[in-house]
Amino acid sequence: MIDAATDALVAEQADRVRSLADMLPISAVRRTGTTVIVVFAHPRSGKAYAVRFRCDGYPLQPPSVDFVDPLTERDGGPDVWPAEGEQAIKTTSSPRFVCLPGVREYHERHGPAVAGVHTFSLAKIFHELIQALEARG
Repeated sequence: MIDAATDALVAEQADRVRSLADMLPISAVRRTGTTVIVVFAHPRSGKAYAVRFRCDGYPLQPPSVDFVDPLTERDGGPDVWPAEGEQAIKTTSSPRFVCLPGVREYHERHGPAVAGVHTFSLAKIFHELIQALEARG
């Protein structure tokens, strides 16, 4: 069970991502508890992908970020992960992970987040993912 404060913070973060739909190729934002799924069209190929933010421990702990099938919301393998040259999206690692500041897996490998430098905003992380796909995907 999540506390009311965490629930409100995650709901606010989901709403912020939802507000980007006019500017970014977002087709759906779904939230269940501390998990937020963002379904979007790849900026180059148009293929549908879904990024999952797991916000347990939020905001004291960065969100865990991965890709899942847009329909089943499960990581069915590398096919549900977009490729962008292994810079920010590590599809050949085991396990696969997103390597961007503000993402839990990044900080597990590169050191703790620095207050005032790293943000745990889901909207910012999602925007950086889209930028990585536009640049290299």
